[in-house]
Amino acid sequence: MPPSSPVAGSREQRRARIEATALELFRARGFDHVTVEDVCAEAGVAPATFYRHFGTKEEVVFAYREDFTAALDRALEAGAEVPDAERLPVVLGEFAAFLESQQDVLALRDQIVLGHPRLMQRTLTVQRDMESALAAGLARSRGLPAPDPAALLEAGIGILVLRVALRSWRAQGGGSLLTAAQQTLVRLGEVVAGLAPGRD
Repeated sequence: MPPSSPVAGSREQRRARIEATALELFRARGFDHVTVEDVCAEAGVAPATFYRHFGTKEEVVFAYREDFTAALDRALEAGAEVPDAERLPVVLGEFAAFLESQQDVLALRDQIVLGHPRLMQRTLTVQRDMESALAAGLARSRGLPAPDPAALLEAGIGILVLRVALRSWRAQGGGSLLTAAQQTLVRLGEVVAGLAPGRD
């Protein structure tokens, strides 16, 4: 189908088709070896349609941010009513369950990003943004208008736990990401306890 031909489907369906097509091409050929025109030809859309949905190729790779941010918001809502000491494990558990449901998406994007310096840098920026959103949400749960040192610390710990749990989960080739996150939290507690002043 030529790029100028109309393609049936809703706006959301066209966006999803463009995204899926682009990601598969990036994975197969390498991000730098795929042009917007390549994506449009494969997806059967005009370049103008691509740019209505995505400003750049990079935006396709990181289009997951909206869904991940929404999932984090839901996790924070789930933890809003529990005692402060229990909130972070609840939030991480809820978000880990979402991440596990996105296993294929995460694996595909990892194949595209790994080894590409610019995309890796953008990934780190996304992680920092998620950490900031987590800190802000934890602070709101305690009635604070902005993150305090405790919220910043908890958010940093939370992102670290998820990163370590994800690596462990992938290395095991299956199982539960939630279990991996819980085990990582326990191990972190043991490490911190071992660093406590006065411990023999």
